[in-house]
Amino acid sequence: MPFHSESPPTPRQEFGLALKAIRQRKGVTLAQIAATTKVPADLFAAFERGDLRRWPKGLFRRAFFRGYAGMIGVRVDEACEEFARLFPDQEIARTSQANVEPSEEDAVRLALDASWHRPRAAAFGRLLATVVDAGTVAALALAVAWIAGVDRAAAIAIVALTYYSVATATLSKSPAAWAMAKRQAICAAIVSALRNAAARLRPRTRDYSAASVRSAGALAQSAESLRRSSLVPR
Repeated sequence: MPFHSESPPTPRQEFGLALKAIRQRKGVTLAQIAATTKVPADLFAAFERGDLRRWPKGLFRRAFFRGYAGMIGVRVDEACEEFARLFPDQEIARTSQANVEPSEEDAVRLALDASWHRPRAAAFGRLLATVVDAGTVAALALAVAWIAGVDRAAAIAIVALTYYSVATATLSKSPAAWAMAKRQAICAAIVSALRNAAARLRPRTRDYSAASVRSAGALAQSAESLRRSSLVPR
């Protein structure tokens, strides 16, 4: 008795093969269906093999099949009901690879994914932001207590409440945490401002230097004239 290694077709494959036979019997090509429905022919070819891995889900999937069923001349409503039963939206279609065991590479990837943990923020950065915020609040509170002559504890409470309330409303985090998150942009802005200031001051420096040289020359000429006229003692 001959040995058949191929497994029997699944219900999805049988459904696709039955519609393929109807299509071929009526002389309708996949290219004609693709031209009418504006759907690539290879998607319909995959469907006839029972493979919808590249098909979209939901409304678009049903619209694709409805156009296919209408082109081959079957009862569209009944065909769509059977299609929805065999290929539900909440499940990705599994075709001939349904019984294929995962490869060694997939097993390694799953093992790595199981042990992967989300990166944690640096504890040093959080601690530094906390220290900076606390120092800022303390300095502002001492200044308020000294100027207004109020109790230090009350000044700290008022400044802390105002400090964190305004920061949360405007920055969604404390000023120190915001500055650390934006430190690259802040440093770039500071460097750019310093360069612009230096560029603006450079022409003035040249003007001041030239004016100083001219003034020194004028003073020297005046001193020489006075010496020659004996107005300045030798």
